[in-house]
Amino acid sequence: MKVSILTENTVYKRGFLGEHGMSLLIETGQRRYLFDTGQSHVFLHNASKLQVALEDVDGIILSHGHYDHCGGMDQIQELAKKIPVYVQERAFEKKYTENPKTGELRYIGLKDQSGWQECGMLRKLPGGFTKISDGVYLVSEIPYVTEFESLPLGFWRECIQEQGPELLADFMEDEQLLVIEESPGLCVFAGCAHPGIINCLHHVQSVLPGKPVRSLIAGMHLKACSKQRVDETICALAQMQIEKVVPLHCTGIRAMGAIKEALGDRCILPEAGKQITI
Repeated sequence: MKVSILTENTVYKRGFLGEHGMSLLIETGQRRYLFDTGQSHVFLHNASKLQVALEDVDGIILSHGHYDHCGGMDQIQELAKKIPVYVQERAFEKKYTENPKTGELRYIGLKDQSGWQECGMLRKLPGGFTKISDGVYLVSEIPYVTEFESLPLGFWRECIQEQGPELLADFMEDEQLLVIEESPGLCVFAGCAHPGIINCLHHVQSVLPGKPVRSLIAGMHLKACSKQRVDETICALAQMQIEKVVPLHCTGIRAMGAIKEALGDRCILPEAGKQITI
């Protein structure tokens, strides 16, 4: 399996661009998937620099309904008319984040008017467990079972009630994991892992029992977490004996460094334009 990092917060190579967001091109066997599109044209620029084509991918998978993972879809509306786009149906809810100091809300969801949202190839998934190809699965509605991974705070979704729109806490039920089965185990991809990366991995193992997680390539949403939360996450990852861990995007520099220090060569640090063979 080869993974090309098309969008990532960090960039070091000349001519490549970085932004707050994530986009991956995943090539496994004869199948190719685009996982997220960042927030702008950056993923297309970096794909061109890497000389990797996106026109013949087998599917576009959107991890959840936030701008930094789906914003680039506006750049490939024509492509989205020809290729299946897999997204959990709740990703289309209006989503907000709250400034913890001021209480001010900022919109972070999908744009209201985007041509790709009307394309005939759009697959709005009801959630849960979906097989999209042999050995390729999408998993959402992650349960919160890990003691140190609590419900995410500061996220809101707008729901239409009889009395009008109302903001409710957003527990990110729309976040979906991509799981690819390759001998001798599973390769797990996550956009932000808002429900907690260990919760995500436990759920994957519950829906695909007896299959060990061999590699993890994921945003882990640890940037603003306490040192204790980061340490407990690293301890749990180490106990799972995952062979390769690539912490991306919202994992945060501090947590990435800690994961690298703890896991050594088992951890690969990311950058825009890097290609990883697993």
